[in-house]
Amino acid sequence: MKLTELTISNYRSFGEDPEVISLDSFTAFIGHNSAGKSTILNALNCMFGNVRIKKDDFHESPESTGINEEASLYFEAKFEFYNTEDGSDNYSIPNFFESFTVENEGESPFILIRFDANWKPGNTPDGLIETTLSYVIFKDTERELKPMSIHDKSKIDVIYIPAFRNPYEQLKNASGTILWRLLNQINWKEADKVTITDKIDELDTTISTQAGINLLEKTISKQWKAYHNSNRFSNATLKFGSTNLEQILKKLEVEFSPAPHHKSYKVNELGDGLQSLFYLSLIDSFLKIEQKGIEDVEKKIDVDKRILNSNPPAITLLLVEEPENHVSPHLLGNVLKNLVSVSENLNSQVLFTSHSPAVIKRVDPELIRHVRLDINLDSSIVNKVLLPNKADEAHKFVKEAVKKYPELYFSSLIILGEGDSEEILLSHFLSKYYPNLDYEGISIVPLGGRHVNHFWRLLNSLEIPFITLLDLDRERYGGGWGRIKYAIEEKIKIGSNIGEKKLKNGAEIKDRLECMHKREINNKELQAWINFLETHDIYFSSPIDIDFLMLETYKNAYVSTLNKQEGPVLSIDSKNLKINELTPDQKKDQLYFDRINKSVSNTLKENGGDGSSFTQKQRELMIWYDYFFLSRGKPVTHILALQNIETQEDIPEIFKRIAEKAQQKLGSE
Repeated sequence: MKLTELTISNYRSFGEDPEVISLDSFTAFIGHNSAGKSTILNALNCMFGNVRIKKDDFHESPESTGINEEASLYFEAKFEFYNTEDGSDNYSIPNFFESFTVENEGESPFILIRFDANWKPGNTPDGLIETTLSYVIFKDTERELKPMSIHDKSKIDVIYIPAFRNPYEQLKNASGTILWRLLNQINWKEADKVTITDKIDELDTTISTQAGINLLEKTISKQWKAYHNSNRFSNATLKFGSTNLEQILKKLEVEFSPAPHHKSYKVNELGDGLQSLFYLSLIDSFLKIEQKGIEDVEKKIDVDKRILNSNPPAITLLLVEEPENHVSPHLLGNVLKNLVSVSENLNSQVLFTSHSPAVIKRVDPELIRHVRLDINLDSSIVNKVLLPNKADEAHKFVKEAVKKYPELYFSSLIILGEGDSEEILLSHFLSKYYPNLDYEGISIVPLGGRHVNHFWRLLNSLEIPFITLLDLDRERYGGGWGRIKYAIEEKIKIGSNIGEKKLKNGAEIKDRLECMHKREINNKELQAWINFLETHDIYFSSPIDIDFLMLETYKNAYVSTLNKQEGPVLSIDSKNLKINELTPDQKKDQLYFDRINKSVSNTLKENGGDGSSFTQKQRELMIWYDYFFLSRGKPVTHILALQNIETQEDIPEIFKRIAEKAQQKLGSE
């Protein structure tokens, strides 16, 4: 059985409107601080653990006076059961069979458990809180509640691992600890108990025969009687062990070796990182032993031959706060791998919270739940990460992209760019307006030039504001009008009303898209559409891409990165002449025009135009574009050139406009 759905209403940061959270066997909750991640784990701890509801747990809206006659909250947990080939789920089915529900033929049966808490004023400031745990029973269209017995509740266990982990406490044989729970379940044989007692007596006798110990024991007993003359407690003897098995078990400790200085280390002597890792491994060990106990029950092994003396829970919910704490990044992979292994057992499930991109990029995005606090609703909202359909070629690309840039989940604003150039240049120029992009929550994520619509859909679902910078690619195949058309069509696909905008002649934009990509290039008209799309947060690097835009603005800065032997050359009269050193007469040579045409062709690529929409100066610049960006690495070229660009006044207008839009989105100055 697995917990597949949790509903929360009126609890802490969750408002009165029920929030339904879908869950997997392994589920990660991510989001900003105080978004409500830990609240989800605490809700389960209240339902099936030993955590009690307090007055402060009831959600209060900003309009609330805090003086209520009563308040209520509830959780609902849906557990589904599965028919497996090896019959492993047969252990859990008998425990809950009487409360099964099947909605549709062929679907897995499930149980729905409801936790209700009601607060009323009382004689103390905390008031009176009543809680109930019930099965939800469906009869036709009606729902009825049937009390859940303590026995049934014991079949659903919770282990909560806090952000600060102290394995030493869990290794004590004290009530509630992991070791105590495990030792209490061990099926001790009576013959073994007798043997253990005899061995301890033998040890005590052997030690007592030592002359020094014997003298110490007699002296203590004699002196004790001088102070205490009652018959009760009159004999004092030294015991180095206890014949009581429970007392013996309380002295169990875990030691680690080999270790420095030829000594063994106890848990509390390890560093924070190793303690945290051992805590997780202790839980893993505990669950594996319980799984073995379940297998013994399923195999109908005689009770006296089982490893455990009681039937383990049908499922244990392992709730982990920030598994990355105190763990070095290279070990996080092992931590997550082991947690996944725990979640794959039919008797356990893992739910955890994290703020760490190092953790999140190792988790399948489909297993992530994004938690945010909606200021307008004053309530936590939980969303799945929406990816393209698995059959879509974009699925793998978008999945890998969000794993590569996990910081987007925590961003206040995303700027989507085409590739590495945008990532470098946007970071550089926006830092003139926002010196600390991380503090502002601005993330720049390269698209790789593909599947922008899926990123729009993803960010819309997570309700994270975003701005997009695309290449116009004028005269390139599919560029210019084709890029304008593509942007509008993809906006329409994700639900934007951009297609319903009216043109001057009264027609709607969506009715003019079919042949838009075939239109003749008119720079003035094209610019009008570019300006229009900027009002919908879509910007274009014009006239080609961000590389050409930078070269057009800062040509000297790029040329200055070259040494004397570098740069494009032209062979005239058997001499190799540098392009930037040609005389006016040499630029009239047909070889120069041939070189321009070749670079125009290279720049506009296969099936591109002839460059007629560009000025002569822009066409000549394509020789340098060809040299810098088609023959060399773009990121390195930009990084070197940026060292020669200092003045803020020369910032290209496109970056200024994006900075202004970012200001609007963030609501900051």
